[in-house]
Amino acid sequence: MNEIVQLRTQQINDFISSFENLNDIDVDQIEEGLSLILKEKPAVDFEYGVDYVLNESTGDEERKHELKKIHILYSYIGDDGNTKIGKMSYIVG
Repeated sequence: MNEIVQLRTQQINDFISSFENLNDIDVDQIEEGLSLILKEKPAVDFEYGVDYVLNESTGDEERKHELKKIHILYSYIGDDGNTKIGKMSYIVG
């Protein structure tokens, strides 16, 4: 693995792990924070999912729209000198 990729991976992991609850952050917070660290604005994508919970006593169904994953894309210069895209994903929950 390229040293730059290792450094970026560590920087992003350190930043993401600084949050106690990933459900409490938004895309702007991640973009701004990582922009300062990486010296570039990464692409950030939130992946949401829908879960259904059935209340057995009432028979009512509750729909829960929840954050499932956070994807972060960043660029780096590969060993061949060309710009590459790296992607990291974090499971929330």
